[in-house]
Amino acid sequence: MNQSRLSIFVRSYWDYYLELEKEFLNTKKYVAFDMYNKNAYSLEFLRLMLAVCSEIDVVAKNIALSLDQTFRVDKNTNIQKWGYVLQNKLPGILTGELVFDHEIRVSPWKNWIYEQYTDRSGALRYRLKNTTKTPEWWNAYNAVKHQRTTNADTGHINYTKANLINLINSFGALYLLESEYMQTLEGEQEPIDGIGNSQAFQMYFPMFEDLIY
Repeated sequence: MNQSRLSIFVRSYWDYYLELEKEFLNTKKYVAFDMYNKNAYSLEFLRLMLAVCSEIDVVAKNIALSLDQTFRVDKNTNIQKWGYVLQNKLPGILTGELVFDHEIRVSPWKNWIYEQYTDRSGALRYRLKNTTKTPEWWNAYNAVKHQRTTNADTGHINYTKANLINLINSFGALYLLESEYMQTLEGEQEPIDGIGNSQAFQMYFPMFEDLIY
């Protein structure tokens, strides 16, 4: 029996997200999930940030390949290339707002938009649109991955960017990316129980605010 794209995605990606999420939730025993602790950083937060942001890159490329037949992956495929595809194919990630642990609201992909342009040599390239920017949590990920002991703008080493708020946003970004994509695959097969359910995040809708908090 052929398996649907949804069931393959769940087994290959969503189940791994849930395992990472479980590990993150276990850290609440040591650092309370509270905005007072947003700058708290640790070795475990570092490990999880590297894992979840690496998974974002992997999943984003896979989704872009699935949604855009012209998309290709090579050694130069970065957030600009897959980001441009995802913004057009899954626009819901740009406006999606989440509530983490029933209290902390985040919009991990907000104000992040790429556009295509042709450079002087005629090559097609990508750049951020005016007034938009790369998500701070993604910048933090690259800082702790490539320049961990370099001084950050704050005067502290980049290792300190592996903190609670950046990790919450990183997880939220992966959750939004996968849940939005799985919605496009619904209808291909019988519903799979629990798909899209998270122990950490809920979608935020202002009209239901009293039910969330």
